[in-house]
Amino acid sequence: MWNNPIFGDSYPLEIKADQMLAQVDRIYSGFQESFRAALKEGLPDASPNDLDEIVNQVGPKSVAFCASISAGELKDTERLQNAAVAIAVLYWADQSMDRGDDAMVAAVQRVAAETRGMAAASDHIPGAAAFRRAGLRHIERMVRKLNEHPEDTPHILRAIYLDILDNEARVRNLSREYFIAGLSPSFWDEHADEVARKTIVDSGLMSALTLIYSIYRNHDKSLPSLQEVYQDDILMKLVRERFNSAIRVFDDWGDRHIDNAQYPQWGVFNINVFNQPDRRFLERFTFYSGITDTALQGSLMSAFSHATEEDWLYIARTYAFLLRDSLASLPQPVKVKYEVFLTLCKRTLEAGFVNAVGDIFLTEGQEDKNVTPDSLNAMLDALQDTSSGYLEAARSNP
Repeated sequence: MWNNPIFGDSYPLEIKADQMLAQVDRIYSGFQESFRAALKEGLPDASPNDLDEIVNQVGPKSVAFCASISAGELKDTERLQNAAVAIAVLYWADQSMDRGDDAMVAAVQRVAAETRGMAAASDHIPGAAAFRRAGLRHIERMVRKLNEHPEDTPHILRAIYLDILDNEARVRNLSREYFIAGLSPSFWDEHADEVARKTIVDSGLMSALTLIYSIYRNHDKSLPSLQEVYQDDILMKLVRERFNSAIRVFDDWGDRHIDNAQYPQWGVFNINVFNQPDRRFLERFTFYSGITDTALQGSLMSAFSHATEEDWLYIARTYAFLLRDSLASLPQPVKVKYEVFLTLCKRTLEAGFVNAVGDIFLTEGQEDKNVTPDSLNAMLDALQDTSSGYLEAARSNP
């Protein structure tokens, strides 16, 4: 991440790595107890070994994300720890749904209904879903601990409970419907638009980012509120289209084997933009990515359909180019007003790409001996092609 593979300037040129790693250790030391408390409520029948496994799977990434995104600029270890717990509970919920936990899907849908005011917290919820819901509610506790601005809290909770988890639950159910139907092409007649839109919205960027940004606001009262962020149409168009879609592209490439149920221990079948080459779906996906150039759209759709290693590199380079180009095209007043928010966006996008690289090692690295650090470094180098002629060439020659 600190090598800035996408933007080149997301992080300072010099990172005090020793201090960063020391902060990771400090956050993690207190994180485990709080996260384990959430898991115990959500999984009351789980053994200590089962809880250890979840903590070990989810914890390091959650803690490292909080410390590395803030890049040593925040010394507020306690609030970063609270943010890490909230992110870990989010990851746990997402991972549980990906692995076929119907009780978690039901719990997410209930919490979403409560967040919208369509259900009361006192309403009965049956069985294991009630426990999962109790675990999920630890997110709200952490948000209220780390955020000094009550007006920001609803925006953070909506980003987590509605934009991410509720949409993820819906895509999980649609994935099951598609799978039960034998991957019938007729599924896309009705669902292409919804699946494309929701898979981009639930990319996860704003859930983690709003948590970290709120800590920055605690220390700098002059920063715009999250309400201002969400009400800025120019900024949110960039987030909705370019930022969210790029995170989804990076995440789906890393998860494409898992989402095809090739590793049952990690996940059941889930719709993935690299695995479902239906033109209706891909047309809507590229459309919601903000791509209106028909030649570029067609070229990307072809690459998504084939999804070879070369296609992935082309797609990653194109989305990276579009990210840089869109960011550079923002009006100067927007850049100035939201400088901190945009910096955190850029760092989160760097994290999304690096996470995909990690997933490549996790899956392909077991089978494909050509996946080496050198090959991935070459991919990182190619990603940074910023030549002005790249996009023109990409339209016609992936």
